[in-house]
Amino acid sequence: MKLRQRNPATPHYRSPVSRSARRLGGWLLAGSLLVGLSGCEEKPPLHESMVVFGSEADFDVVTDQPDQARQALGHIAERLAEYDHEWHPWIPGPLVDINRAIANGERAEAPASVIMLIDRSRPFQSMTDGLYDPAIGGLLEMWGFHTSEFPVTTPAPDDDQVRRWRESLPTLDSVHIEGRWISSDNPNVQLDFGAIAEGIAAEEAARTFSDYGINNALITLGGDVYALGKRGKRPWRVALRDPFGDVLGGVELSGREALFTSGNYNKFREAPDGTRWAHVLDPRTGMPSSGVAAVAVLHPDPVLADVAATALLIGGPARFIELSQRMKLGCTLLLTEQNELMITRAMQARVTLQRQPVMLGEPVDLGDSCAQKTP
Repeated sequence: MKLRQRNPATPHYRSPVSRSARRLGGWLLAGSLLVGLSGCEEKPPLHESMVVFGSEADFDVVTDQPDQARQALGHIAERLAEYDHEWHPWIPGPLVDINRAIANGERAEAPASVIMLIDRSRPFQSMTDGLYDPAIGGLLEMWGFHTSEFPVTTPAPDDDQVRRWRESLPTLDSVHIEGRWISSDNPNVQLDFGAIAEGIAAEEAARTFSDYGINNALITLGGDVYALGKRGKRPWRVALRDPFGDVLGGVELSGREALFTSGNYNKFREAPDGTRWAHVLDPRTGMPSSGVAAVAVLHPDPVLADVAATALLIGGPARFIELSQRMKLGCTLLLTEQNELMITRAMQARVTLQRQPVMLGEPVDLGDSCAQKTP
């Protein structure tokens, strides 16, 4: 995986989705929901880019030892390249082989990282009542979302196809592990870890930085961010992009804080009536999630934040409070396709809104801290 160093005098964020960017009021806007905020520079961070899981990842490191930082980034690039190969759901590799074996009623030997993903996923599948379930790879493929080209233009599955998939009940509960071997008694199980992979990758990158003595960095993967320490004397600053416009609000991050998002603003296909079908699918119905434009989760644990963003998008307004409570999330927000906002009180205190959507109820009081204990 090749590293690409950028001129530190240029704006310190580049969109992993859109190569084009423009400035508005001093903020750098790009195609993803999370965008970096520019400001007065003390000393430009060391910046490197690499492609991770098909999207551009950005790393900003505040350090007085650039050679050591580059060594850490090289290690991160190698490790994430291994993950990309081992976890990719449609490019030939270990996960494709595992899914083929399951479809044929056979077992397959798996890399340790895939076993780890399954073990890390099981508590989240239970915690979300199956709203997060990495066994729905076949459904994602059916809807045309096993692609890097968006919006999807291939024909959508018909009602009978979706019904048959739903009745086959593929779930992580039917995946069995014996040592390094994976099998399933349900041939319709197809594993796809897209809703947790970036969280795990952010966690791995942060661990590597710590091993190299680097305490201040901003990790950006596919538009989601994990902040370590500070950007010099001030916090890291990122903006939540508005699905209906430019910037919804700004957030300052420091210490170890992850801000993960999900929505219908980037990876989607268009429904016959012109509305967007998000790439996040509801395992209960076999259909794309609907009604929610975007969600954001702020939490110290990037893996929890990644999974929670998916679960909240699928659960929608009806389950926003329940899921936030169950997953011990103090800082969450949800913006509906009707421009209605649900937000926790602690998240409201962290986000500086640039416009005021219609409030869907009062801010939810789930405590004063985003840093609640991880379930």
